[in-house]
This record gives sequence, structure tokens and C-alpha cells, in this order.
Amino acid sequence: MKTQIIQLEPHDDIYSAKDKMGWGQTARILLVWPTRGRVLNRRLDLIMLKRHSAELGSQLALVVRNPGVRFHAASLGIPLYNNVRKAEKDHWRPERKQRLQLPLTIRRQSGELWRKRRIPMNLEGLRDAAHPPTPVWIIHPITRLIAFTLGVLGVLAIAALLAPSAEIQLTPETREDRITISVAANPEVQTVDISGAVPARWETVIVEGRGSISTSGRIPLPDHTAAGKVAFTNLTDLTIPLPAGTVVSTLDEPPVRFATTLSTIVPPGEEGTTVPVEAVSPGTGGNVAAKSILAIEGPLGLELTVINLGPTSRGTDRYAPAPDEGDYQELYEQLYETLAETAFEEIGEKLEAQDLLISEAAEFIGTQEEAYTPAEPSPTDQLQLVLRLEFQALTVSDADLKELGRSALETNLPESFSPEPDSLELVNLSKPSLDEGDFTTHWRMRAQWQINAQIDHTQAIKLAIGLPPAEAAQRLTDELPLATPAQISPKPSWWPRLPFLPFRITVSSSN
Repeated sequence: MKTQIIQLEPHDDIYSAKDKMGWGQTARILLVWPTRGRVLNRRLDLIMLKRHSAELGSQLALVVRNPGVRFHAASLGIPLYNNVRKAEKDHWRPERKQRLQLPLTIRRQSGELWRKRRIPMNLEGLRDAAHPPTPVWIIHPITRLIAFTLGVLGVLAIAALLAPSAEIQLTPETREDRITISVAANPEVQTVDISGAVPARWETVIVEGRGSISTSGRIPLPDHTAAGKVAFTNLTDLTIPLPAGTVVSTLDEPPVRFATTLSTIVPPGEEGTTVPVEAVSPGTGGNVAAKSILAIEGPLGLELTVINLGPTSRGTDRYAPAPDEGDYQELYEQLYETLAETAFEEIGEKLEAQDLLISEAAEFIGTQEEAYTPAEPSPTDQLQLVLRLEFQALTVSDADLKELGRSALETNLPESFSPEPDSLELVNLSKPSLDEGDFTTHWRMRAQWQINAQIDHTQAIKLAIGLPPAEAAQRLTDELPLATPAQISPKPSWWPRLPFLPFRITVSSSN
């Protein structure tokens, strides 16, 4: 008969073995266990393999040396072989139900009993022995009434424990806790200290502005040109031509220059030749005294000499508005004050929403640009200034102040109370003042927040369990920090006491 031989591997399990059994369609399936490894060694595994082979319409046999597997297989009636060749040649016995083999003594006794049973038996007596009559007291009406009453009382007792419930409504106490703190802010402090020290930081800003004022001074402007006459003397033996425009000047520093208005010749000799001259620049500066013009510009100065025998005249000035030193100083001070105020405002605007500006005014750091128009006094009716200045001011972070306030309040927080979120408020009680000599700023601040009582619901249940509602409410009000008396709602409402079972009582808190 054709046999499907399946070699099991050490990694096989019941599912892979069943899959392999389904690959072929033979009347006999021989499973060969591996020489090493322990697989499918449970009785349940062999039962499932045997059932699967029966579903496939095949008979199952095993080649295995494992004692445990062989024991279970023998008890299940599965044929066992030591090798594959013998299993293929052998005719597998059909499975038979094992008959329970009783010991010989028991078999003999059962035979004797069988022989004795042939004697007629008292069936009524056996029935009475199997079903003895019920005692009279058990079926007596009083007994039944007592049992019924006890059952009803038991049901009522259970109902008394499980049926009633109660709801306790508590309103925890709410307080306002506050503390006054002396704050000291300093740029050298790095962290917040419970003593009141907080870090301060410099906030800088550069501001630019333009200003102008009307000039209050006057400045002279040249108007008419001075004129006069000079005499030239020839130092040589030759006649020297003197062109118009020859420049002569005084010996002052700077010199006053004049130019001849006519061309002429200067003959040799001691007598001078007189020539009219005009000042090169208009104004009163051209009015010089006699014998002041003594120099000749150019090569003619080596051959001729010059002198004005009379003063020059007709040089005049006119006056125009112009800035003086006071105007420059006044414009700077006005624009400086404006920029200082602007810088202080801008520093305040740069801060976060609740940060504190503790400087009373912006402190000047340096000048970035200073440009006057005109830079020097000159004719104009307006003096203008462009100014860029850098300022700084001390600030304190709102986060640092809140940390200080929170730390101070937490040190005095009453037991069983907790702060309400986002209820912390800071109020400055004095104006910040800067110490002389350092940058420490002092002021007084009040920190306050709302605190709520934290009620343990388990403790509340323990205080009220089993008590009448009024007494329980009074006890809760006396023992717990409540804003209003406790409210108790028993269910049903007429029930005289709160439940004795804790899980039948619910507690809720509301602010």
C-alpha cells in the first residue's frame, strides 16, 4: 500500500506538520521524527495529528525514539516503528478501542455478583434506600414560614446595602493670598532670589531727529569796494611798463590786496608815478591807512616800489542774519531733550507686554551723528541740526517678577490649598528708585493670587458614611474647608441614612 513518508524538522510545529500531511493523498501517512530536537512531544499534538489524518482519510503511524512521544502514541493507539523500512513493509493494524482491563480479583468478584443478581431482588427496598423520605419537620408550615421570612429579610438586607445612594455637593473655600516684597533689581544679578533680588537688563535704542531755529546773530557782508592811489618808484635805469591789474598789497596777515585800474609806464628816477587802485575784495576790509600798501606781487616787485601816500576809502559792509554760538547750543539742547524723551518711549514700546521699565529717564550713551547747517556762522535765517544719539534704560522681565512673587507666595501657602491657575497679580506699591553709585533699583511690590481648598473625596465619604443626612452635612461643614455648607441628596430622598458602602456615595466639588 502506498505510504506518504514525511520527515519532520526540528523547527516544525503542529501547523507545519499538518500542512505537510495535506501535500499527498495516500491511505497511509508515516511521520518520521528528527534524531535531534524535541518537536510535537505533547499528547495534544498527537491527538491533533491523528484527527487531521482521519479528516484526510488516511491512517497515521510514527517513526520515533522519544520515550514521551512513544508513550502518548501508544495510549492513543497510533502504530509505532523503529525505522521507515519496517513501517513500509508492515501491515498497519486498524485502530481499536482499548478495553478497560480490570484486575483479576475484581473480575472474579463481578462474576460472583452477577451470579448473585440472578436471585430476585427487592426493588421497593432499593428505591426507598435510594430515596429516603423527607423528615416531617422540614416540610412543616412553621419551618417553611421561618425559611421564607429569613429569605425576605436577607433580600431586604441586601437591598438596604445596595439600593440607597447619595450625592454630596461640596463648595471648596476660596481665599485671596497676598504678600509684600521689597524688590532689588540689578544688572549683575543672574537669577531670581527669594530675598527679592531680580535680574535687570539694559535696553538700548538709537534715535534720530532733525531740528531748526531762527538765527539771532548778525554777520557783516562786503558791499562796496574800497579805492585809493598808490605811487610807484622805478629802481632801474630803464622805463618799466605797468599794466592795469597789477596787484599790490599790505604786509598784514592776511594781506589786503589791491589792483591797478590803469596801465602806465614808470620812468627811472626818484619821483613816483601815481596810479589809482581798487581793493580786490569789497567791504570795509579794503579801507587801509596811508603807507600800508608796500608790496608788489609778481616780478615787478624786484624793479619797482609802491606806497599809498593816503588812505583808501569807500569800502563798505552790510549786515545779514546768521547764527551765533548761543544758537548752536540752544538748538542742540532742544533736539537732545526731544530725542531723550523719544528714546525712553521707544524703549518702553520694545518691552514685552508686562515687562517693567524701572529707569526714570533714558541714559545717554553716545553721539552717532551731529551735523549743523551751516556748520560755521554764515548768512542764513535758519539754523538746522541732524542728530543721531544712543540711549539706554534699565528694565525687568515680567517673568522674573512673577517668579519672585510666586516663590514668595508658595512659602506661605496654607496646607491643603492650591493656587488657581493664571490668578497671580503684581502691584507696584512704590516708584522704583536708583541707588547712587551702582545700578541697583529698589521698590516695593505686592504679589497676590486666588487659592482654592483641595478636598479629598475619600476623606469626605469616610466622614459622612452611614450618618443621617443632616448630621453628615454638619460634620462635613465642620471638618472640611468649605465656602458654603455641604449639600447632601440621598436617593431615595426619604432614606434615613447615607449608604454604608463607600462606592454608593459620590462627591462633587464646585467653585
